[in-house]
Amino acid sequence: MPVTGLQYDSLRTVLQYIEANKRLHLSQCIPTIRFAERAVPLKINYLQFNELRVNINSTTYQLSLYRDFHQREEVVDPFQKENDMGGVQNDLDQFGFLVPINRTDVVPGEIVFGDVVHQNRNFAPNFHLSFPWSYQQNDEQMRRYCENYLKIYQIALMRRLEQGDPEREETPAHPLPVMVRLFSDDELLAMAGLVYQELTEEELELKLVLLNQTPTWSLEMIITRLRYYLQPFDCLHNNRAIPFTPLIQLTIYRKGQEKRIERYPYTVKLHAAMRKLNRMMFGGRSSIVNVYKFSFRLRNEVLRIPEGMKIRVRDLRLEEDMNRRLEALNNIIDESSYPFEVLSVFNTGEEDDPFAHPVLTSVPKLILEGLKPDDMTRLWNLRNEIISFKYYTGIRVRTFTVDDLLPFVRNILAARSPVGVRRSFVVRDKALGNNFLNQVVEQFNGVRRNRTATIPMGNDSILKMFYKGSQFSAGEGLPQIRRWYVTMKVVEA
Repeated sequence: MPVTGLQYDSLRTVLQYIEANKRLHLSQCIPTIRFAERAVPLKINYLQFNELRVNINSTTYQLSLYRDFHQREEVVDPFQKENDMGGVQNDLDQFGFLVPINRTDVVPGEIVFGDVVHQNRNFAPNFHLSFPWSYQQNDEQMRRYCENYLKIYQIALMRRLEQGDPEREETPAHPLPVMVRLFSDDELLAMAGLVYQELTEEELELKLVLLNQTPTWSLEMIITRLRYYLQPFDCLHNNRAIPFTPLIQLTIYRKGQEKRIERYPYTVKLHAAMRKLNRMMFGGRSSIVNVYKFSFRLRNEVLRIPEGMKIRVRDLRLEEDMNRRLEALNNIIDESSYPFEVLSVFNTGEEDDPFAHPVLTSVPKLILEGLKPDDMTRLWNLRNEIISFKYYTGIRVRTFTVDDLLPFVRNILAARSPVGVRRSFVVRDKALGNNFLNQVVEQFNGVRRNRTATIPMGNDSILKMFYKGSQFSAGEGLPQIRRWYVTMKVVEA
């Protein structure tokens, strides 16, 4: 039934007040409202695109591949754990080998950031193997390495169990089995040759001796792991069909709510499925998407953003390499976003000076995170109204000292900064805050009261400085951590 003019106008009004995720869900369930829904400006509090994920407010849409094992097929524990965690974040080939996400298939509108990651195609024997990739299909060294280890570990376990395993140890709560080194460098090199000589009985017995002290639970777990690694090789070399049906899984979850899982036939690669998902949600919109916080922090990725999508951002959050990130986002961020209200920049120490960029210098509130730069003058001379320095604190990183903080006081006083200027710093501990205020009193004739010190500025304003602690959680289920802050702000006298 077509929507009449009055109904259409009423629908547009109602849609303005519906939360973004609910709007998107309604649009997919009720095709007749899609035109109206895409014409009404979408309002989002938080938005982040990743290669196979998009976060909208507190809801996450995650794509992965789920292995749906056939009936009567054994599912070894690593496969089950991957399925329980939502599947794998890579494509699979016809034998079950992992295939890297395609980053070269790019269409207009999509954002390529960073370099294409080139996988190391040489197998390096070690004690923490990873599941084989498609480019390792013909890696005889890797296959023989796993097969030899599996054979030896299985014989060791069989003999242990035949003896009744009298000294069996209980499996730890958090087991971390480690593979014992069984082969010399020359033996490993021989595994890569065209012709490989199997172990003699004497050689086998010598290697079994090396496993005498390995706990039974470790033997069992490593055997399971090796069978997991060998699954695609088994299908390839024995001309077997894969024992599962790969399905594209869309997981929709929100903190505090049960996950919603949808599975679809694996007819397109994951990057193409992500492209389709983003187009369903953001494609064909005739109005700018209003986003309060937009985060762009991962490196070496392709964002499958629909062509023509524009967002108006108020709070932008960036990882290192700010200049290149801003350039990459140039076509999606609408000009009406500038200047941003808030800009957060995470420094890894690898970037050229970002502090002269007009986007950074024009923002009223600046948040700086990551590693504190060695050259402090770049920080002293910033003129943003509010700056929050949230650089790492810890024993092995360079954190703010009292000598680092005092030049900020001098600069504020020398510039006669107006009321509203504020600088806050994460510091290592309470003692540093106390020592800082003592130096303020000594060097600037400040007046101290408890955890606060003040300096008159002579323009009907006062520079007020104080330190305080606050509790925050490092993660769900982890204990609260106390963090200390030193704050400087210009207030009315």
